[in-house]
Amino acid sequence: MMAKDELSDRLQAVDRWALRKKRLITLVRQEGVRGFAERLSQAGLSGATAFVRRQARYQLCSYMGSQWDRKYGVDTTGQIDLEDIDVLGLNKADGYASVSTSPRAFSYLSKFFPSDSQEFTFFDIGCGKGRVLMLAALQGFNKIVGVEFAPLICEMAEQNLKRFSGRQPVEWSIVNGDAVTIELPIDCPLLIYSFNPFNAHVWKQFVPVLLRARKAGKHPLRLVLSGTLPESLRATAAVVLDSGGFQQRARGVTPFFLDAYGPYHFWVFDAL
Repeated sequence: MMAKDELSDRLQAVDRWALRKKRLITLVRQEGVRGFAERLSQAGLSGATAFVRRQARYQLCSYMGSQWDRKYGVDTTGQIDLEDIDVLGLNKADGYASVSTSPRAFSYLSKFFPSDSQEFTFFDIGCGKGRVLMLAALQGFNKIVGVEFAPLICEMAEQNLKRFSGRQPVEWSIVNGDAVTIELPIDCPLLIYSFNPFNAHVWKQFVPVLLRARKAGKHPLRLVLSGTLPESLRATAAVVLDSGGFQQRARGVTPFFLDAYGPYHFWVFDAL
């Protein structure tokens, strides 16, 4: 296992949010404020406005995420693109970037969680650096599992769980593997949370994993889908409904919270 600083450095080197900030700082240092302003003027009013708005949104989101990390002594912020890292399994081309989740958006979505959350095992599919696992612990879940197919990110998540200074659940763990190959527990109710980790093609393989667990254990199973890619989520929701094993409980869009880079679209399902 890598030392904390070495692991953080490797992830920082492929973190899109960190690289975006670094490029912006480098540009201003090389060309000065006047040169930067000239570049904006060349883009035209609409282009310059869009650039500034986009940069402000990402930097504010990154700053607030870093503040959350400092509060709990962890490192969960940023965005890691899959082409820059190794993964397990055959679904790399169908996966999406590992992105940290807005705590405020997660809190909003928690109103769709079962009221008896302590009876459920919480699974985060595509858990990234583990922020959602910690947010689930703060929400009162006592059994929490993250599934992540990128070994480097998985190692970071494991370190974060050890360093997390917030509420500790009874047990939590990270499974380093492809979601379509995992075996879900059948002896307890399950809440499956997913922040758009992969496309509908992989969901066609993963939904049967969910249905097998539901059929074998006969315990409640709730599926919460969320993310900022509405077209992909609609396709995923269609796969879930077309399976015949779920009924839709809710769908919608979260408010645009300051610690998020966009509003979250969401669907909530219960297994039949």
